[in-house]
Amino acid sequence: MAKASKTISVDGGYAWSMGYAPGPDAGAHWAQLLPAALFTAIVITLVRMYSYTRDMSQFYWSSSTGDLPEFFSHYKVVMIVVSVVLALLMLLYRVFTQSLAFRRSVLYYPMLAYSALVIISYALADEDAKIFAWHGWNDRFEGTYVLLCYMIMLFYIMNSVNSEKNVKWIIYPTAVVSALLSLLGLSQYLDRDFFRTALGQKLLVPNTVTEGGATTWDLIDQAAANGEQMLNFTFQHREIYQTVYNINYVSFYLTLLIPLFGLIFIREKRLRQKLLWGALFALVMLNLIGSASSGGILGMFFVVLLGAIMLNRRLLLWWRPLLVLIAITVAVAGGTYERWYPEVSGAVRGALGQGAIGAVPATPGPGSDGEAAQEAPEAAPRLDYFINEGRDIVFSVNGSEARVSPDEEGGTYSMLVRDSEGKALTLREDPVQMSDEEGAEPNLAYAIDDGRFAGLRLVPASPPENDGTGASIYYIFLLEGDSRQWPFAITDGGSFYLNDLGNLVKLENVPHVGWSDNPGFGSGRGYIWSRTLPMMKDTLLIGHGADTYCMYFPHLDYVGKHNTGWNINMIVDKPHNMYMAAAIGTGGLSLLALLALFAIYVVQSARLYWRESYDDFIPVVGVGIFLGVFGFLVSGFVDDSTVSVMPLFYGLLGVGIAINMMLARRARAAALGGDEGGPEADAKASGAAKGGKPGKGGRGGKGGKGARRK
Repeated sequence: MAKASKTISVDGGYAWSMGYAPGPDAGAHWAQLLPAALFTAIVITLVRMYSYTRDMSQFYWSSSTGDLPEFFSHYKVVMIVVSVVLALLMLLYRVFTQSLAFRRSVLYYPMLAYSALVIISYALADEDAKIFAWHGWNDRFEGTYVLLCYMIMLFYIMNSVNSEKNVKWIIYPTAVVSALLSLLGLSQYLDRDFFRTALGQKLLVPNTVTEGGATTWDLIDQAAANGEQMLNFTFQHREIYQTVYNINYVSFYLTLLIPLFGLIFIREKRLRQKLLWGALFALVMLNLIGSASSGGILGMFFVVLLGAIMLNRRLLLWWRPLLVLIAITVAVAGGTYERWYPEVSGAVRGALGQGAIGAVPATPGPGSDGEAAQEAPEAAPRLDYFINEGRDIVFSVNGSEARVSPDEEGGTYSMLVRDSEGKALTLREDPVQMSDEEGAEPNLAYAIDDGRFAGLRLVPASPPENDGTGASIYYIFLLEGDSRQWPFAITDGGSFYLNDLGNLVKLENVPHVGWSDNPGFGSGRGYIWSRTLPMMKDTLLIGHGADTYCMYFPHLDYVGKHNTGWNINMIVDKPHNMYMAAAIGTGGLSLLALLALFAIYVVQSARLYWRESYDDFIPVVGVGIFLGVFGFLVSGFVDDSTVSVMPLFYGLLGVGIAINMMLARRARAAALGGDEGGPEADAKASGAAKGGKPGKGGRGGKGGKGARRK
């Protein structure tokens, strides 16, 4: 076997190569592009029911027991792993054939740093978090090994895509899959969802035997015969979710593809192909706008802005096909007006603080002076927080704090109420009707004789028998005009809030930053982000473990959820911001590594495409990917990283980086007076010089062997 040799290429080729490695521009065999095509194009299509078991009883906010079914993530993860295994086998094949080579790139440094920090965050994760850090959270499954798979495939694609043919082996399958998914989305938009048909549901669930003896497919057929569906669908009202679980993710990933398909349409010369690319552009645009997700529209706004800056005067030369794309977009937007306008207008109002849906403005308290407060006009009562301190219950209404303590000497249900300065507050009887049953007697309740707490009632309540909490005293807090009851148990172990699952929880004033007057911003993102930012102080360096965000979110912030207009039992399992998720899961340092990776690619691309002439397929695809990646990164501020969309992102990012390397080599060759015939010509020249077949990545002849061995 020939001895491996290090090669430092002065023309921007390899940083390291083996004896029979092909030239820097020699195209790889199609089989070596198969893992990349599977990863980039096929992963997103997989959807099928998978049942798994997780012990969720450890969490006070979860009632999940037994098998947990999901449809949209598990088999995508399986294909991610399969594609990575194939890629590693291909790399091993190159080692044994002495054809392995690594291209020079500064991007390896942030990739290695990020991978190392992902591993470290898993190694240092809490023991009860390790299973989630490795496999990922329920329904998401974007754990440690999946994040490492992303980096492996990014590296593989960067070092496998060398020619126009290689690029097409990834772009064309992606286009075909996008067309199929967009047709599926169209069926969902027209209320003819394929997955609601008998055939579609059979593709979603395995044909297993049920307890009644019938198979699941039999039940599907029986339901269809009665005009019904066996599966209950969460998505209603013609929502476009395709195969990616959430309407937000549809617009998220389409931000990657629309500029790519649009630019290919503009530069395509052949009429039949031009019509096909135009039809594909219209389909994906319909799905993006029809998904009614403002995140993708936000990303597309920045795509258009950057495209206008980068392409500038060239757009005037392309005005005819550009007008066609604009006409398609206007027609699609006009036809789907009733879907996207409420979402976009609501997002704009929320960003401007003009009453976003779910926003509950904070009402300032009238001050700490009791007499002055009584004279002030009564504000609508609004809870700020509850805190359990020992056997006391601290609460705040309209910015004024008070403390309830059980009066041990005054009897079982006696209580003492003091303000924040320790001043005792007078209670007066004020019965309230707590039951809707006809003829039910009002409950004995107490109002606080202080204007700062007007509208608040305290109800002593007998503990239910055999509740398992060991409580001896119950208090229920009621607010005027609010139907929710806030029950607290006083036990020998202290005071606790009794949540709707019957679990005792120690409440605290949850730290939050920003969006106090507008927690409903971005469909509740304001609330989530305001609670996520304080979480990041604990993960400035190393995270809690990949995809463990849900474990550390303060779900005990029942009051905060209530004030946002949410169901207080809603579980927040993701921050709706892929950068915050990285900061919490794998740490602030890993986020910096990711940002460095993205920033280097963006800067390199901007420099390359500012001066490109776009005379052939390669730079057109390159700038299309660049614009798509940029729009995706912007959308990432309001969307999450998931196994549904990230393989497509990293696959196209790898192709984009490889194209940048090809164009940089071409530019250097042109500057030195070399062959300007493009990558294909360079590949032929490289192959001929080695004595092998032009443009192939196989083993060269004797001339090539002798020329490259050291």
